[in-house]
Amino acid sequence: MSQSQKTLFLMLALVAITGGLGSYAYFGIFKKDQAVERKTEHEQRLFAPQKLDERQRDGGAATADFTKIQVTADGETTVLERQPNKEWWVTSPVRARADRLVIDGITSQLQTAKFKDTLDENPDAAALKKYGLDTPRFVVEAWAETNGEVRSVKLMGGVENTFDGSVYMRRNDEKPVFTAEGGVRFMLAKRVFDLRDKTPFSIDEKQLKTLSVKGTFNGYELERLGERQWNLTKPTQEPGDSSTITAMIAGAGSERAQAFPEDTEAARKAFGFDKPIVDVTATFLDGSTVRLRLTRVVSDAGELYYGLREAPDGTVLAQLGAGASEYDRHPADLHDKSVVRFRRELVTKIISHDPELGDLVMQKDSADASADSWRVVAPRPGKARVFRITGALWTLGAFKALSPGEEHPKDLGRYGLDAKARWIAVYGEDGKELARLTIGKQVPNTPTAFWVKGTRDQVVQSDGSRFGELPFSINDVIDEPGLDGGPDGSVTSP
Repeated sequence: MSQSQKTLFLMLALVAITGGLGSYAYFGIFKKDQAVERKTEHEQRLFAPQKLDERQRDGGAATADFTKIQVTADGETTVLERQPNKEWWVTSPVRARADRLVIDGITSQLQTAKFKDTLDENPDAAALKKYGLDTPRFVVEAWAETNGEVRSVKLMGGVENTFDGSVYMRRNDEKPVFTAEGGVRFMLAKRVFDLRDKTPFSIDEKQLKTLSVKGTFNGYELERLGERQWNLTKPTQEPGDSSTITAMIAGAGSERAQAFPEDTEAARKAFGFDKPIVDVTATFLDGSTVRLRLTRVVSDAGELYYGLREAPDGTVLAQLGAGASEYDRHPADLHDKSVVRFRRELVTKIISHDPELGDLVMQKDSADASADSWRVVAPRPGKARVFRITGALWTLGAFKALSPGEEHPKDLGRYGLDAKARWIAVYGEDGKELARLTIGKQVPNTPTAFWVKGTRDQVVQSDGSRFGELPFSINDVIDEPGLDGGPDGSVTSP
């Protein structure tokens, strides 16, 4: 063997040895350490219902479906249960809906929080007393189903470590004492009140069909049509202000309970539920009903409000804030205050009229045609400034009545709403008029308010500060070089 061959052989041997050492370091040390670290991280979780690397039968990641939680804190034991894909309920010591956000916080903490350290591997009785674990300050037991098997955990919490705010804990029948972040105690140590749903006046608007309300001085009924439209059906029949109604339902529903007095006949009588200040009957699409009653009691502590929810799944008596009285409104507050009502997507033609300038006509071929197809038809044809037309449609639909005026007016001239008035009308594909806004005189002593007439046969006051966004001059909308139509219809050089 030549010297060069010996050198090559030696180099190959060194490469093989180096590769072997690298493989040993990676597979024998690094991968092994990584596996140990993963196992340790898994075991440090407060509750690991899924075994390490456990998969579902279809090969997907195993999931945990919590079915029951029992919490003992400050001498109170609360049991919470749920059926698959159903809501959580407090089942003991009372039956009531559970606070979903609080429950989500508990289940999340159980699965994601970890013990910081193992403090004492084999504590004696004296040590357990020192850590407050001879008589735990709080106990949480949880059951979760994974791959058809119910698995559980029992966590016991002791006193706080005043040095860093951590809490001493034990798990199941394991001997060691662990430490965990102080936030674990905050999330798990809950009393009955903490775990109950505190929004008894909350109702799902999407499932509502009708609302019947009797207030202190007023009463009204509302009917929901489709996803967004509410109609007032009593004392008059007319479109409702859907945004106001939605806000009313949400406002009353978000009022949180301050206490839950025991629901007895004596309590109902003492709180005056035979003569409530608000009495609401909500009827849902499935035919079920929920009744909400609110009373006001004047005491040395001031005005106190009490709400009673009566539903097929049970009743709730709660002390609430004044916000629960949102339903006590005058029907006029719930009228649709839009001056003109129409669906913008159906408009294919716009005509505006100014007594001095004549008619301005804008049109597109169909309701499905793009906004870019808008064009000026009269007084002369031309390409349109699309943003001015689409903006005008938004503005037209946004006008609100500031104050109601005369219904079925006989003398429109006194409001400046006769044949000499400016108006703008929109039309559908079939040529029928969808809506019209007629602009009259300025309301005396009110600089920005004008008399207008819209969809209803009624004169109302409306804000005139945005009239300039409506096109009345061809220079407002025609797209021609050298023209810059301002809001007032003037033409300026570029």
